[in-house]
Amino acid sequence: MSLVQRKVSSVVLAAVLVSVFMVSLANRADAGIIPYSVIAPHDYQFPVGSEIPDGGINVLLSYNTFRDESDAYNGESGSRNLFANFNKFAHFFKIDGLENCGFLWEGVLGFANAQTKDNRNFSGMIDGQTGLVAWHKPTKNWVNALEYWLYLPIGDNELSGHSWDHSIAYLTNYHNGNFTFDGDFGYKLRGDYRDGGIHNEQGNVFFANVVFAYKIMKQLEPFVRLDFQSTESGKNKTTGAKIPGQHELAWGIGNQFTISDRLRLALWYEGPADGRNTTKTNAGYARFIWFF
Repeated sequence: MSLVQRKVSSVVLAAVLVSVFMVSLANRADAGIIPYSVIAPHDYQFPVGSEIPDGGINVLLSYNTFRDESDAYNGESGSRNLFANFNKFAHFFKIDGLENCGFLWEGVLGFANAQTKDNRNFSGMIDGQTGLVAWHKPTKNWVNALEYWLYLPIGDNELSGHSWDHSIAYLTNYHNGNFTFDGDFGYKLRGDYRDGGIHNEQGNVFFANVVFAYKIMKQLEPFVRLDFQSTESGKNKTTGAKIPGQHELAWGIGNQFTISDRLRLALWYEGPADGRNTTKTNAGYARFIWFF
């Protein structure tokens, strides 16, 4: 492997912004994954200039989570559990003359299985996503990036968000010695939800995430994290009834394993800290990254 490839293989791709919308049920809190809660250490430690080969570099990522959705902060949860798998392809590239910058295009497809309290099961494809990231590296230890996502309502009916959504986020990474910090904040603009006779104006979402990691050895890089989302209130456009907003703060702890120069694995647990009108996060995560 060349020196350039070794440098690139030390860099991990930007996290995917994901949210899974469960089937609507009466008298239950809405369930969902906090946006960007799938990020792990070094996700925003991007390469620039000569660190990116002339032909670019391709990366395949797989994010997986199993969530116990049975508890809610307010009211009753109609969900039992959720398994979701998100698979992302990304292509890194550079533009000549912009030596401290880098770019990537990314696309996501995934699948999910959701079980409700009354033992109904829904399985199938979730909504697709496509996006662009651009970043600048003002110093050798610091990266600043902007990411845009377009959400495509192409998933199976019970697992789709049923709306064309957009989001933009600021991403940053700082590393010094064995210490690494990754963080982001962003805003998701949600279109109207339309499904059969339902027509809802959905509230937009603010989110923020931070991850602190310290590498002790190749297979031992523990990290802690905080994830937050706040959804604005919406409105039923048929009846005019207000749809309450929601928020949640969750915490997590895990470890990243460097299996080889081309393969990495991160495992972590995420638990609830505070929230309103949503299910309590109680989940396990696994993230795999392959460089090719």
